[in-house]
Amino acid sequence: MDLKQRAIEKFPRAQQLFFTEIGLQQSTDMAIATFKATQLKQDYPAVTHVTDLCCGIGGDLMALATYFDTTGVDIDPTIAWIAEHNANVTRTTGTVNLLAIDAGNADLESTDWVHLDPDRRADGQRHTALEGYCPPPSFIDVLLAHNRLGKYGLSIKLAPATQVPEQWHSQMASCQWIQSRGECRQQLVIFSTNSQPRTKQAVGVTSNGTAEWVFSVAHDKLHDCNNVAVANTCQTYIYEPAPAIRAAGLSNSWAHQYQLTAIHRRFSYYTSNEQLSPPGGSRFRVVEEMTFDRKQIKQWLRARHIGQLEIKKQGLPFSPSELRKQLQPYGNNQITLIVLGATRSSQRAIAIMAERE
Repeated sequence: MDLKQRAIEKFPRAQQLFFTEIGLQQSTDMAIATFKATQLKQDYPAVTHVTDLCCGIGGDLMALATYFDTTGVDIDPTIAWIAEHNANVTRTTGTVNLLAIDAGNADLESTDWVHLDPDRRADGQRHTALEGYCPPPSFIDVLLAHNRLGKYGLSIKLAPATQVPEQWHSQMASCQWIQSRGECRQQLVIFSTNSQPRTKQAVGVTSNGTAEWVFSVAHDKLHDCNNVAVANTCQTYIYEPAPAIRAAGLSNSWAHQYQLTAIHRRFSYYTSNEQLSPPGGSRFRVVEEMTFDRKQIKQWLRARHIGQLEIKKQGLPFSPSELRKQLQPYGNNQITLIVLGATRSSQRAIAIMAERE
């Protein structure tokens, strides 16, 4: 399939833009980029110039160029040229300047904010640990030192699973896990130059770049919000936190806020007899709970003519697609099957049939 056709999901104006295969894969989609640029403009109105280090084909740069004078930096001259073209397609104000140089050689003396998107696949392997990123952690330390001196604000795009070093915590303003198109796409660590309160956030972003929901917990409240009672059985409804909330490790805090109880402490599924609509979550009405047994589940599905089967699972070694082949659902009705593995308190895996609401 043509790159531009594939890119439409991430970039609505894809037909006017240029791409490379790797550049498209690694770029921030326009919805998240718009959210990030808008957030920067709102939270830090004094910022007028942003430098985007390791800008790639310009996913973030395009959105930044709608609000700020921008400088994009990428070591590859071809990629820098593509980024410049793409940013000028979407630019509505200010200037766009592209430099085909190593990020370490960029002059940051006159910028107000630095956005860094380090390469997580520089050696051909996908990395989540900072040690596998390029530029390496030592370069990030230099940026942080300048941030501590108040020279510029700093935001760093990371993989959702990347562990932030402990020494960052006292300096960063917030750490966000950002969700778009049903998946948590990135983690953004924000280091401000003022005394913004430190928070841990999960955000769901709409296709136009606005926040559909935000779940935020102050760093000093994380421990207080993390204790959730365990029901060990299903009540009337099951609640599932969004992917970004789970990636942020905020599932229990989210459940605590809405007074939900955990089905099992090991899994991020919660239950209640109350019909709630918590932002950042999905609600299911429980139809039946049983011990996980493929033959029994298959019979249950067949008896009810269920062919549209959504499968969710945690704590078991098989994939939903493998289980679907074994169950062979057939019919016009639909249901969600939630399968949870055994725990220390419960030696059996369970299957929950539920209707998505």
